[in-house]
Amino acid sequence: MKIERLIAIIMLLMERDTVPTSELAERLEVSRRTIFRDIDSLSMAGLPVVVTRGAAGGVSLMKSYKVDKKLFTPKDIQSLIAGLRSYHQLLENKEIANTLTKLQSLAEGNDSLKQPFRHVSVDLEPNPGNRSLRSLLKEVETAMNDSRYLLFHYTDKNGKETFRKAEPYQVVFKESTWYLQAFCTDRKDYRIFKLARMNEVRLSEETFTPRDFAPLPMDGSDWMTEERAPVIIRIDKSIKDKVIERFGAEHILAQDGDGYIAKYPIADNEEGYNVLLKFGAKCEILEPDSVRQNFIHYLNKILTIYKSGS
Repeated sequence: MKIERLIAIIMLLMERDTVPTSELAERLEVSRRTIFRDIDSLSMAGLPVVVTRGAAGGVSLMKSYKVDKKLFTPKDIQSLIAGLRSYHQLLENKEIANTLTKLQSLAEGNDSLKQPFRHVSVDLEPNPGNRSLRSLLKEVETAMNDSRYLLFHYTDKNGKETFRKAEPYQVVFKESTWYLQAFCTDRKDYRIFKLARMNEVRLSEETFTPRDFAPLPMDGSDWMTEERAPVIIRIDKSIKDKVIERFGAEHILAQDGDGYIAKYPIADNEEGYNVLLKFGAKCEILEPDSVRQNFIHYLNKILTIYKSGS
């Protein structure tokens, strides 16, 4: 977006005496020709921009125009840069990149900000599958910004496909998965859609009047699974951390030899059984017995497939 780029250029010029046009082009991910057009736009807007040529040349603002900026404290800038870098990992959005450039320009020349958050590093780089969804995310973002309906085919967890027309309101990245919170015109209610299950997505030319949207809960209690059974499991000590990360240390009930007894609520269906299958032989359902027997029956169904194929 041009206005974001122009603001980024101004911020850089206010912090430094001279900035080479090649550096501006590289940092803002545009050509030098575009930078020169931006400089013309700034000049026409009344900013005293000076361009000098030669080895030490570049773009600068008249010194009388510069001001001392104290809008953010060093800690404010550290927090903003760290947060936006994480956000940029997920979306790779040019507007975010331009905002980062503006903030980093504030940090230049300040030794305390050369290594923001050196003690904490947040890595939200999506896995390859989620990286491939970025083009879909851009389409969803366009729909939200322009208040346009999204039209798509949706495959639910049981494999049933339906056509949907929805008003998109919010995108959520949770537990390495992208979700869309939207109002479904067919169901006449808010729904949460998994982006990886949306197919043949396209933007409608028809627009909608945004509703008074409130974000839907994403704690898993009333949309990710059905009602959960209070399952007690015996686990190997190597997966104790998985229980703690999911439910908290209070779900480790007791030590049992080299392992532990833990509470791990799951839905009493295939979706719930698949959650425990990822632990392999390091997990055993102890109770309730009904869930244990249903799980054994599910395992036998899987075993039958492999036996019939041998």
